[in-house]
Formats: sequence, C-alpha cells, structure tokens
Amino acid sequence: MERPSQKLIAKTLGISTAAVSLALRDTGTISKELSEKVKETARALGYRPNPMLSSLASKRFRESDTPLSIPLALLDFMDKDSSYRIELKARAEQLGYTLSAIDAKSLEKYANPSLTLYNRGVQGIILMGPIPLGSFREDFNWDDFSVVQCGRFLEPLPFDTVRPNIFQAMKLIFTKVMERGYRRIGFALGRHDPLLEDDESRISAALGLLAVHCDPKDHIQPYFGSFTDKQALVNWAKTNKPDCIIGFHIGQCATLVEAGIKVPEEVAFACLHLNGAPGLGDSRNLSIAGMEQQLREIADQSVNLIDQSIRHHARGRPELPRQVLVPSYWVDGDSLPNKR
Repeated sequence: MERPSQKLIAKTLGISTAAVSLALRDTGTISKELSEKVKETARALGYRPNPMLSSLASKRFRESDTPLSIPLALLDFMDKDSSYRIELKARAEQLGYTLSAIDAKSLEKYANPSLTLYNRGVQGIILMGPIPLGSFREDFNWDDFSVVQCGRFLEPLPFDTVRPNIFQAMKLIFTKVMERGYRRIGFALGRHDPLLEDDESRISAALGLLAVHCDPKDHIQPYFGSFTDKQALVNWAKTNKPDCIIGFHIGQCATLVEAGIKVPEEVAFACLHLNGAPGLGDSRNLSIAGMEQQLREIADQSVNLIDQSIRHHARGRPELPRQVLVPSYWVDGDSLPNKR
C-alpha cells in the first residue's frame, strides 16, 4: 500500500501536490470547498503532516536566530575519510541542518538501517562512495527520505547527483597540453578495482580526444592498468616514450621519477587530480600542473539539492533524476613547460 503523503492525496483527488500543500496550510487561493475536501481525504488516508517539514517550509526557517537543526545523514561508503565531509557539514549547518556521517561498517550494525534513520527523525540522506550491491539497495526504504548522491560511484542509484564534470576536466587538461606544443600525448589514467563509473567516462574521453585531435602517427595506446601496478606504468612509459603524460594523480609522477625517468626533461607531466596536493617533493620542489576539482562547490550543490527536495516534499526515487556537473579548473606547474 502506498505510504500516506501529499503526493497520494493529490493523486486521489486529481489535483497538484502544490494545491494539496496550500489547502492543508490554509494559504493561497484555494477555495474553502477544495480545502475541506483535501483535509477530509487526508484524514481518510491516514496522512499526518511532519512538523519539522512544516517549519522548514516556513519563512521562519531562514530568519530564526536559533537553527532548527533538521537531521540529515551522510552514508559514506568511501574507504577513507572523504574531502567532501567537512564541506558538506559546513553547508548543512548554514542551511539549518545537522549532518551525521555514518560509514559502511557502522551501517552494517543496524538490523534495519532505514527504520533506524527514520526513527531518528532524519529527513534527507546524502550518499557518497561506491554503494554496495545487494541487500542494502533492495531492502532500504528510500521512500521515507529525500536523497542526493555526491561524487563518484560504483554504480549510481537513480537519485539526483552532484559530481565533477569528467569530460570537461579531460578536455581542458588535454587542451592545455596541446597548447604547450605536445603531440605524443600518453594518457596514464589507470583504473579502480572494481571499475567505477567515472573510470569509464575518463577512458571514453581519452580515446575520443586522441582520435579527433591527434595525428594517427602520434597515437600512443593509453595506460588503463591498475593503479597499484607501478612497474606496469613504468614499463608503459619507457616503451611508448610519450613527450607528455596525462596522469590520474600526482603519485604516478613520483613513480616515474623513482624509476629514473626525468620530469619534465624527458617527459612532461600533468594530472587530473591535484586536490591541493603539494609539489613532487624532490630536491627541486617541482610543482605539478593539472586540474583541481571544486570540492566545496560539489558539496554545497549537494546540500542545496537535498534542501530543495525536502522543501518540496520530494521523497524516494524521482521520475527524472537530475545531474549537476561541476567543472574543474586548471593550475599551471613546472612539470609542463612550453615545449621548445
């Protein structure tokens, strides 16, 4: 049986959810007859308004001197603490929420995770990391919550999502490398195990950019091997001899230098994920060129989306999930000099 909600009342009466909301709050231009009909249907269906959501929708929510601290849950399936956590909590507090982070191991201790969160008064859930397949996805009652996904995923669920714009980042870093005169460009993107959705996006973008913009005689087969296989990366670089490598992270540059490959004298380097990382750390204090993801903006937009969903009483899986793609920006570095 469908859970009593404003959406169910609207469906029963053949009117909009906005009209139901106005009728239940005795506001707007809803007629007295329709208002009574909505209230009668609500009673018959067993609908009970959520007082926290009513406060959240009011003007007092923004203007109150004392935050209402509406509970949100961050279900974090990352292997280690994510850079998003601090930013997500900060934005949540700005909008009057309290965000509690729950990692995968803690979640496993709950006999019924969705019921536990519901009984705690949680109104919205932010998902982060590779969500496990199987019983958790199938048994969790998503219909009780507003849900937003933040960042990268093994296989995303059909919810609103905020993530980096992977193709934009790939195109911009490739363009910067080409502008500096490099033509034998080697993509050393690696891959996660298990494969994440953004791995597929990066790999597809790399192959497309090479095919469209590079002379076939300069083509180098990209390295899509495991991140943990350092020797395979070194062998690939020594065999193909690219004049510039576009890597996934700064650690790959360190691996090449440790193997005796001189950066940037023998091969230039730029990476997709600087994320505030320092320079290479060798005696030259070499700074690395590449892309910075806007972690704060991704976090802010994730909380903004869930705030919007809560205010509009949007629960469970949306009919048309939204994708918000946040662009990364370029940072110059010594590792990518102009080619002479």
